[in-house]
Amino acid sequence: MMIRIWELMPDIKIMINSIRWKWGRPEVKAIWVDSGGYQIMTKGVRINLDDVIRRYNAIDGNFFLSLDIPPRTVCETSKDLVVANIRNFEYLYTKLDKIIVPVVHCYEPSLLLDAIDVYRSYGVRVIAYGGAVPPSLAKGGKGSRTTPLIALSILTKTFNGHVHVLGLGGTSVLYKALHYLNVTSMDSSSWRTKAAYGKVIIPGRGERYVGGREAKFGRKDLSPEDLKLLIDALEQTRFPFLDKLDEMLKSFRGRALINAWITKHFPGVLEESNGYRWLVDLAKELSLLSLDELVELLSKRVAMLNTIAL
Repeated sequence: MMIRIWELMPDIKIMINSIRWKWGRPEVKAIWVDSGGYQIMTKGVRINLDDVIRRYNAIDGNFFLSLDIPPRTVCETSKDLVVANIRNFEYLYTKLDKIIVPVVHCYEPSLLLDAIDVYRSYGVRVIAYGGAVPPSLAKGGKGSRTTPLIALSILTKTFNGHVHVLGLGGTSVLYKALHYLNVTSMDSSSWRTKAAYGKVIIPGRGERYVGGREAKFGRKDLSPEDLKLLIDALEQTRFPFLDKLDEMLKSFRGRALINAWITKHFPGVLEESNGYRWLVDLAKELSLLSLDELVELLSKRVAMLNTIAL
């Protein structure tokens, strides 16, 4: 179901999928356009650069992500993959009169630094980082959860520009963690995903279940105190549909609009307990390390992960 959140919040920035987008330009601050690289990995979609150019020329956007090939391991060591992503960027950069945003992932340190140098040589002012999530929340051990954040720290320390994190998970703890790493912006569809699972976001308390069906995981019902906090937050930010709140809580679309509103207006409010507070502490620690220390730490983590994989 298409939810036109820009009709409720015209002062936002949105990311659209160039493969699926069939509408004109919404009246928003800025539009980020995704190439569809993630679909290549997860759904076997075949995309070539000329297809990307054709679609990009048909879309009125502000920032256009390069066609990236996501790594299939937590921290890639393949030079061929990194080179392929650089070549994709160079092709789109030279063929399109648009702002093409290169995408980097968690690579072995020398590959990561080489990629950043190449993109910087083109004078780019924006780089996107993919892979901070879900690997940072994966169940593959501590290394697989934290290593992508080390690579992200290297990127923000070496690139003096706008760093955008792709596909961020849904907790405000993550937003706070990335703030310490000097990330400029991020995107997320968690406002929609939570709504689909019957949940609304309460500033300072995390997500609460309001759906009419049985929730299989992560269920914590909305209490009267939670509802009061939600109403107060919506009143404070002048939510235009406050008089229809009861009705909105009962529908996917209503919950999605509420969640998007809360995410926009309360991005830095920590949840009281969601199991990922460690991310904030880790981000603080990484922000204090020098570039050399981060590179050494990432090298050790990559070696450890490769040893485990063998």
